Amino acid sequence: MEEMEMPDMKYAMFPFDPMKAKVAGGLAQSPMHTPSATGFDNLPQCKSRLTASMRRVEKAGGKITMLKTSIGQNGFMAFFTDSEGNTMAIHSNN
Repeated sequence: MEEMEMPDMKYAMFPFDPMKAKVAGGLAQSPMHTPSATGFDNLPQCKSRLTASMRRVEKAGGKITMLKTSIGQNGFMAFFTDSEGNTMAIHSNN
């Protein structure tokens, strides 16, 4: 991740090639950004198998809240709460 200078916060961008990517994003840390189970559900694309990625979530202290679920021709997704209490989702084609 690439850290960026931002006033009053820490911000890091996910690796991004503007000529190829369709979605970009990053992580922010500041007094106005607090862990939450009711906030935005990020849906990053997972290049590896979803099941293996979700095992890494659990090893890092997160909790699976929705197991790997088919979303038809769009692949699979799962939801989890990270170790800081943020609700997130992850997507994979396999």
